[in-house]
Amino acid sequence: MRVRWATCILAMLFGSHTLAYSMELRDKTFETVKAGKVTFSHSSHLKKKTARSANVSCKSCHNSNLKENVRYSMADMEKGKSCGMCHNGAKAFALSRCTACHKVRRITYKVRETGPTIFSHDAHLKTMQCDACHNTIFNAGPNKRIGMAAMEKGKSCGACHNGTTSFALNKCTRCHPVKDRTYKIAGAGNVHFSHDVHLEAYGCKDCHSAIYSLGDRRKGISMAQMEKGKSCGACHDSKTAFTVKENCDRCHKV
Repeated sequence: MRVRWATCILAMLFGSHTLAYSMELRDKTFETVKAGKVTFSHSSHLKKKTARSANVSCKSCHNSNLKENVRYSMADMEKGKSCGMCHNGAKAFALSRCTACHKVRRITYKVRETGPTIFSHDAHLKTMQCDACHNTIFNAGPNKRIGMAAMEKGKSCGACHNGTTSFALNKCTRCHPVKDRTYKIAGAGNVHFSHDVHLEAYGCKDCHSAIYSLGDRRKGISMAQMEKGKSCGACHDSKTAFTVKENCDRCHKV
């Protein structure tokens, strides 16, 4: 009877110790300066890869190469410190697989003239790794805004979007969204302008900014002005496209 009680007490003590131990092994989140949060999972690292794999103990990591309350840089890790003890491409995936630990997201740039432009990390990471851009073209974290003129000289997106490495910058609608516009014309029916229809034969630069400024919201261009080559009349002159002097129902819906 005494042996049974002793066994029960030992089991309870061992169970409570195990529970307390497991509660201490919680995930740890590190705040990086420019690359977001990195979450380290004790449970996933302590799992055996296969039934025959050697047990992974705390001492596998907690040694002279990984000390408590010491922050290690990527340069330190590349020298075998901290995560770099295992993440060297041999024991575990290499440090160059940044997104395995650092989470990335879509970035939306507010462009006044053309509307929001979305950059997708996921789309770019299908063909390249983070070091293709960081830190040679972009710094990790926020960067200074770069205009199209600078991109055309090879800066920012223009380093790759040059028509050789990737599609050229003049493929504007691959990044900048376009939409149809409807003009309300008193007494002559509304005019619907379709970017898609025009882009089947022309590029954005054929109109912007030679005829229209980007984001142009001007109103009040008369038919008389168009007949003199203004606005739509720059192309709709019976030579480049049908003339504005005739074919009214091609634009004005009555």
